[in-house]
Amino acid sequence: MLKQRNFWEQFACVAMVLIAMSTRATAAADDIITSDVVRESVARSISLLQKAATGTADNRECFTCHGQAMPVLAMVESRRHGFLIDQQDLDRQIKHTHAHLKKGQKPYAKGKGQGGGVDTAGYALWTLEEGEFPADEVTAAVAEYLLQVQKPDGFWKCSSDRPPSESSDFTTTYLALRALSSFSTQSHGERLEKSLGQAAAWLMDADPHETEDVVFGLLSTDYLDVEVSLRDSLVKRLLESQRSDGGWSQKPDMESDAYATGTVLYALHRAGGRHDDGVWNRAVRYLIDTQLADGSWHVRTRSKPFQKYFETGFPHGTDQFISTSATAWATLALMFTLPEPAADDQQALETDRPKYSLILRGGTIVDGTGNPWYRGDVAIAGDRIVAIGSIDGRAARVIDAGGLVVAPGFVDMHSHSDWTLFEDGDAQSKIRQGVTTEILGEGASGGPNLDQMPAKEVDINGTTHRISTLGDYFTALEKSTTSVNVASYVGINNLWQSVMGQSFDRPSDAEIEQMKGLLADAMKDGAFGLSSQVMTPPGSLATTEDLVELCKVVHQYHGIYSTHIRNEGTGVFDSVAEAIAVGERADVPVDIIHLKIADQQSWGLMRGIIEMIEQARLRGVNVQANVYPYTRGNNNLSSIIPPWAHEGGKEKLLERLKNPVDRDRMKHDIESGIVGWYNHYTAVGRDWERMLISADSRYRGKTMQAVIDERTAGMDPKPDALDVLFDLLIEEDGSVSTVYAHHEERDMNLAMQQPWCSIGSDGSALAITGTLSRGNPHPRNFGTFPRVLGRYVRQQQLITLEQAVQKMTSLNAAKIGIYDRGVLRPGLFADITIFDPKTVIDQATYDDPFHYNLGIHYVIVNGQVVLDHDKHTGARPGRVIRKSTR
Repeated sequence: MLKQRNFWEQFACVAMVLIAMSTRATAAADDIITSDVVRESVARSISLLQKAATGTADNRECFTCHGQAMPVLAMVESRRHGFLIDQQDLDRQIKHTHAHLKKGQKPYAKGKGQGGGVDTAGYALWTLEEGEFPADEVTAAVAEYLLQVQKPDGFWKCSSDRPPSESSDFTTTYLALRALSSFSTQSHGERLEKSLGQAAAWLMDADPHETEDVVFGLLSTDYLDVEVSLRDSLVKRLLESQRSDGGWSQKPDMESDAYATGTVLYALHRAGGRHDDGVWNRAVRYLIDTQLADGSWHVRTRSKPFQKYFETGFPHGTDQFISTSATAWATLALMFTLPEPAADDQQALETDRPKYSLILRGGTIVDGTGNPWYRGDVAIAGDRIVAIGSIDGRAARVIDAGGLVVAPGFVDMHSHSDWTLFEDGDAQSKIRQGVTTEILGEGASGGPNLDQMPAKEVDINGTTHRISTLGDYFTALEKSTTSVNVASYVGINNLWQSVMGQSFDRPSDAEIEQMKGLLADAMKDGAFGLSSQVMTPPGSLATTEDLVELCKVVHQYHGIYSTHIRNEGTGVFDSVAEAIAVGERADVPVDIIHLKIADQQSWGLMRGIIEMIEQARLRGVNVQANVYPYTRGNNNLSSIIPPWAHEGGKEKLLERLKNPVDRDRMKHDIESGIVGWYNHYTAVGRDWERMLISADSRYRGKTMQAVIDERTAGMDPKPDALDVLFDLLIEEDGSVSTVYAHHEERDMNLAMQQPWCSIGSDGSALAITGTLSRGNPHPRNFGTFPRVLGRYVRQQQLITLEQAVQKMTSLNAAKIGIYDRGVLRPGLFADITIFDPKTVIDQATYDDPFHYNLGIHYVIVNGQVVLDHDKHTGARPGRVIRKSTR
């Protein structure tokens, strides 16, 4: 047994702590954080920590200190305070930890141990202690190891330089002392007493430098017979090092963070300090203010990577490991401010603990399969659906879904939020449509941006992140945090321009092979397939043979080919045939983006396109499509300019627009056409009234005809309208986003009714205020999914409610290869949209697009409520969904 301090020593120590802490300035009354605020904060962080622990166990056979030990400690303490914990998962963590130690039982008994040394052994035994795991021959072997590897000076050496969690001998010594306290055996007797004496002598003489040293030096005094003055001096150092913002920093020259702050508060709590004085009030305020919407605290790593990176489900990319520990320490600290449960209350908590985190009660369940609706309840625990039907049992929260439809969260099959999510991760216009997952990367993706294609840079919380690969993009997005889940294709534009730059030359065989290598790398990074935009350069430079070659790589990784076909107008039949041929020859599924006939010369021919697709499907070619519920598209005025004028990029385009000879050639090609080229100008019947400026310019919201009239007012003779177009493009640096009225509802409706045709917005996550409210964007950015439900289900009865939900959920998820979302089933992720079928409708129009829809009341992403009574909660539980290559 370890020596315990006598009562008077403990009393004197606590008294000194209380005196020291009470002399600090007391926070103003209005700065005191209420228990309700703390509980809400803890509820969010605990959900995330459970996910991290599960993700760690799923991805690693070995035990990890940051990914399992600390989350388990927080989970156990939160359970004691009445928070909902997945007991099965907690039990799994304990078993996983013990199984890891058991693999090293023989080496431990011989004093050799396992990877991670004393740190891993100490954290693992601490985990077993918290899980009330009984001592056995395995824990005895680990205790034996700890006694054998103690240094002659009395301390235990840290195993590696991974600051702050594995960089201090004070931390390692505390872990060893705590482990020996719980798992030493009678056979260790005199050796243990000697060990403790050596450790006490070392600690009395040691000189702690960083916050980590002081914290774990103080914690070590719990297990050693040392002078009270040592403990008091360590407490004083911690109190005096509190920063003006209320937090603590790892080192004096660093900023405050949740890791340092959480560990300090843990140590002060163990030392017997009060939780209601100025020190704690300021510290708790700091933690509450710095917690992110997803429940985490972000701390930047100080250690060099030496292990293979893997995802646990916790945000912040390569910072996730220290951030997981930081979040656990912060969560523990916050819980110490909550009222201590009485013994009888604790027993009641154990017997009456909520079984579920959320129950959706009495809704009309449309499960996403296309099956008829039924009424029932949906229960959620953590980030998963756990039960559907008539559900008994308590939940932390119950939402009355009576009279509302409970459906899977909508999967936007065709989204352009790739970069807007970095501007505002709340994804307001998508969340408010019921979208919980966005599929990005149409034609152009977040990466790769290599070689001849400059890397992208994004600012995240004041730090610039360089994006060269799709993996870089995913990591940056996780650091930025989002309210929606995200998956992505790799875009052909990225592959082509990374190899060919702005050149229109034909690539050599070696250059095609280089593109294939980049494609393979992107698939390994988690891309779900290849997306081609072959209507305009550079994608249009790819031949059918090129596409087949690239898709052979996609086939190797079981991906999908998504294509914006080459010509949606007079060449639509040839273009659909090409898409089918690529899928058939490369043996990959095909999804045709926004299937439509976008040239009035070919309106009414959709039946023929459908027959082509049906015939291909009968041959075994998995060809599908998606549509958006509008008869206008969005592109750029520069798409009216012939392809040859774009060679060399924007600078060369602007040069040609200023060259009289090139302008004459452009006019000829625009009016007469080029074989195989889709021309928006002729697609709308050369009618400038059918072009609406959506760009953020002085002409936004005006038709191109109005722009021409305004710019030529008073001129005689009037200049050619194409000259006005050219001049406008020069003024706007070669780019003017425009809405084109180029297809009709008859064709669109026929396509929408097909069982293989799903819904995708072709829009971005925007907002009605802030930086994302610029221009005069297409209303599909705000209204796609409610428009289908309100206009085409309720008003026109074109498709049934069940069909519409299926087209927005499981059909999209399944075709791309996401199998744990898109359907309401126990065990799947809790992505859920709840709406009123009697009122749901879009409100955004072409002339006035900045309006959110009606009727979408709740949106749940990974078990967290993001839209609550029509209000965005600020939560960002979205995840990057990577395609597994296993």
